[in-house]
Amino acid sequence: MDVLIVEDEPLIREAVARDLREAGFRIDEAATAEAALAMAEEAAAVSGPPLVIVTGLHLGPGLDGLALGAEVLRRWPEVGVVYMTCHPDALDGHLLGPRERYVVKPVAPETLRNAVRCLTPAWALARMPSWVGLGHAVAAALGLSAPKGA
Repeated sequence: MDVLIVEDEPLIREAVARDLREAGFRIDEAATAEAALAMAEEAAAVSGPPLVIVTGLHLGPGLDGLALGAEVLRRWPEVGVVYMTCHPDALDGHLLGPRERYVVKPVAPETLRNAVRCLTPAWALARMPSWVGLGHAVAAALGLSAPKGA
C-alpha cells in the first residue's frame, strides 16, 4: 500500500480514496485510528509501512488524527502524514514536522494529490504509471488511464 486513508465519514473516505487511486496510488482505508495502526503494523511486517497516511483530525471515539500521526511518526519516522480538517485552528498550535502537511476540507483533489506526492519518496513516484500527474481527464483522453478497479 502507498497511502492509508483514515476517516470516520465513509463518503469523505471513499472520495479521497477515489481521487488518490486515480492519481496512481495504491490505497487502503480505515475508519478509526486504531484500525489504521493495526493495518500499518501488518503492512510493515510484510512489505513496509504505508508511504503516507492521510487522516482526518476528528475520528470519533478513540485516538484523534493528531495522536495517530504522532504514533505513526514515532513507529515509522519515514512515513508522511497529511491531516485533513475543516478548521485549521483545530491543529491547536501543533507545529508540523518535515513529514507532515495539512489540507483544509473540502479539499480539491489536486491539492490533496500534491500534499501526498510531496511526502512520497522519489523511488515510489518513479514506479508509478506514466499517466500519473497528467490529471484524470487528460490521461483518459490520451488513453493512458488506469484500468477499472486498479
